Amino acid sequence: MTTGETSPTVESLTALFRPGEPIPPLVLLKAGSKSPPIFMTHGIGDTVLGLFSLSNHVRSEHRIYGLQARGCDGLEGPLDRIEDMADFHLAAVRETQPHGPYILIGYSFGGLIALEMARRLSRDREKIALLAMLDSYPDRRQIALGQQARLVFRLAMTRASWFRRRRGSENLSQVDQSLARAFQRVKDSQYHALRNYRPQFYDGKINFVRAEISSFFPANAAAVWSHLAREFEIENLPCSHLELLTSQAERLAAFLSRLLNALPSEGALSGK
Repeated sequence: MTTGETSPTVESLTALFRPGEPIPPLVLLKAGSKSPPIFMTHGIGDTVLGLFSLSNHVRSEHRIYGLQARGCDGLEGPLDRIEDMADFHLAAVRETQPHGPYILIGYSFGGLIALEMARRLSRDREKIALLAMLDSYPDRRQIALGQQARLVFRLAMTRASWFRRRRGSENLSQVDQSLARAFQRVKDSQYHALRNYRPQFYDGKINFVRAEISSFFPANAAAVWSHLAREFEIENLPCSHLELLTSQAERLAAFLSRLLNALPSEGALSGK
């Protein structure tokens, strides 16, 4: 698809997930005429389809691309390090946009990948116009002991209901049963990557969205992230983690739209 084409439908996106056919690493979710484009990363066990509703509600002229995890088509092996996932996605991003400024938005596990992408781009002296992490956290073993104890208690209280909701979501996302094993391998690799990832300092700003209804994540996002970024700004939304991309997608998109529409012009961002 090119910028002159209309935005894809959920049916056309679903058609990407056909047994035996390669899934592109970069998928256009919404057409637009404004540069730079937006790059979104999805959560564990999901695909770019999970980002469709959010991207559809964003009120901006920026093109929006979803970055698809490697291996969901069963034709390539999945990656099991967040650093390698960031490199994989950056290779696709740079084919579309060789230089900054870059706009990166990551949901849940995808926020960790977006963070690593931003760190690598900054290391290469590229500008980051926006890094938005949507309720993204490292593995609980990487957080402070006090938060770990409180989190373990909440996990015990919410695990059963969460797994019921998650199973329903996965049943909807399995377009064909023959892809199920490939999706599971990717998911297992993502959990492995999460357990072994230790976030490093990012010399830039993180715009963080926190779901106020805490369940399986730390209650204090600032305590987790503020010391790992030069600047950290948080927005609280009155919903659960999973509702950010479902019932609250329009509300989340409205917040992201405000951030996007407040960005300087492309020329000003690139220093031209």
